[in-house]
Amino acid sequence: MENILICLAWPYANGDLHVGHIAGCYLPADIFARYQRLKGNRVVVVSGSDAHGTPIVVRAEKEGKTPREVFEHFHGRFLETQLKLGISYDLFTHTDTENHHALSQQ
Repeated sequence: MENILICLAWPYANGDLHVGHIAGCYLPADIFARYQRLKGNRVVVVSGSDAHGTPIVVRAEKEGKTPREVFEHFHGRFLETQLKLGISYDLFTHTDTENHHALSQQ
């Protein structure tokens, strides 16, 4: 039995996921994870949303919201969309956690 870690890209949380996100990154990784589990391997799948960056700030300014409001809205929608498609994660997080801040400052 092998241990397999699958880490996926973290898109900016500034808009809904589109077909390119799903077909290009998330669906292939989900298929690979399912295949590895069927082979009896231990698989951990991690991903999340990037909570920082110009795309989020620009959207927030256009909508009269804070960057945090924009990020929180789309982070939730990212996970909701993927769960509806049957894509699952062992960890789906974001770059605005205490842990992320602490590690990125080291």
